[in-house]
Amino acid sequence: MEGGTSYRTIFKATSLFGGVQVIQVLLNLVRGKVIAVLLGAAGVGLNSLFISSVSMISNISGLGLSFTAVRDIAKAKESGDIDKLSIIIKVFKRWLYATALLGFAGVLIFSPLLSLYTFKSYEYTVPFMFLAFMLLFGSLSAGNASLLQGTRNLKKYALHTLTGSLVGLIVSVPFYYLFGIKGVVPALIVSAFITFLFSIYYTSKIEVKSVSVSWKESYSQGLDMVKLGVAMMLSVSIGSLVHYLINTYISNSGSIADLGLYQAGMAITSQSIGLVFTAMAIDYYPRLSAISDNNQKVKEMVNQQGEITMLIATPVLIVLSVAAPLVIRLLYSAEFLPIVGFLRVIAFGMLFKAASYSIGAISFSKGDKKVFFFLEGIYMNASILLFSIIGYKINGLTGLSWAYLSMHIVYFLVINIVTKKLYNFSIDKALRKILLTSLLLMLLLYAVLHYAPAGYTYPVASALALISVVYSYVEIDKLIGVRELINKILRRK
Repeated sequence: MEGGTSYRTIFKATSLFGGVQVIQVLLNLVRGKVIAVLLGAAGVGLNSLFISSVSMISNISGLGLSFTAVRDIAKAKESGDIDKLSIIIKVFKRWLYATALLGFAGVLIFSPLLSLYTFKSYEYTVPFMFLAFMLLFGSLSAGNASLLQGTRNLKKYALHTLTGSLVGLIVSVPFYYLFGIKGVVPALIVSAFITFLFSIYYTSKIEVKSVSVSWKESYSQGLDMVKLGVAMMLSVSIGSLVHYLINTYISNSGSIADLGLYQAGMAITSQSIGLVFTAMAIDYYPRLSAISDNNQKVKEMVNQQGEITMLIATPVLIVLSVAAPLVIRLLYSAEFLPIVGFLRVIAFGMLFKAASYSIGAISFSKGDKKVFFFLEGIYMNASILLFSIIGYKINGLTGLSWAYLSMHIVYFLVINIVTKKLYNFSIDKALRKILLTSLLLMLLLYAVLHYAPAGYTYPVASALALISVVYSYVEIDKLIGVRELINKILRRK
């Protein structure tokens, strides 16, 4: 019964945040469309440059605190000790405001350099100075979202995400309409401020006690959060550098067209499966952190999460592979059809990424910053860079896709060996069965798409896609009782 409840928790969270992610993608598309129509290409470019420039400083000044605080908050919440939870939240808030003010000051100080580096002139120094407020409100909003995530207020977290985005969009439109390109900066600031207000409203309901914590204690207790956060920040920064190096290598060794095709293929596969990963990042990590001291419970939760992840990811990736030509035409144009084969191999690689995802969170949930930084910051990024350069050098975009697949197969093996040795983790029988079935279906699909006679390719591939959907439904039904849940909902009506 307990296992069934756990599976239902995982599936509900995936459904909830998958839906939130879909709505957010739609809101972003609408926002992009509004900017494009009212401001044109220049407005789209200006908006993007402002956001990316300020985000760079925000990521550095934030010290990864909004990610790592979730771990300590979740553990305190799980313990049931309200005093401990209240102390941790107070410590976190002090560090949050300190880092937010640090980022605010950073944008003010470096605004001339940001303008010069981004636009090759000092013309946008003053707009960048005003955007310091966007960073301030954005950092505080992210911190408040971490409070909701760590205390498992998932519905409020979802509402905070959606209401802030929706109202921010609605309020931004008049600025674009009335002031044109000059309305971009005030629109960004107002949107960030509104999201911040919503975050205050939703976190005000979190139950805490009034506790006394000295500034010295705040510094020492918060330092552990920051150390793990720095490991996260460095890993993300190294990842950004690696992606930049890969992009540069492709454009210099090949062509800008190749780079565009590569980015399009990666974007399609990442967005298709990103809904699952987003749900895991929001819900799974706090739950895993809460029980991270118990290796047996960690093993059970990681395997359960892995089962649900694979059962959702496999049919999504298989359907995407079958419908690749149609998806590419819908999202891009016929010009991008050469990436059909590239996209299908990347989807195969995503299968191994999905299989590794739940396991990779173990070291971070335990606060094992050295292992996490080595695996995610050094090993993962070095592998991506090395495999990608070799793959592209050997066979262009096709080589890149096979490099991606090979890298994730190797990473899957490495992460299992490391977690077995350090944390006594191993994949259980149920997850092994699902992994092997998913792998078999994907291998069969690849063989059909490449070697079946022309007239049989899509009928047989479509049949395999249907089999994967049915298989996943049947297995999920065994775990959470889908039909029983549907009947309960229908009876309520």
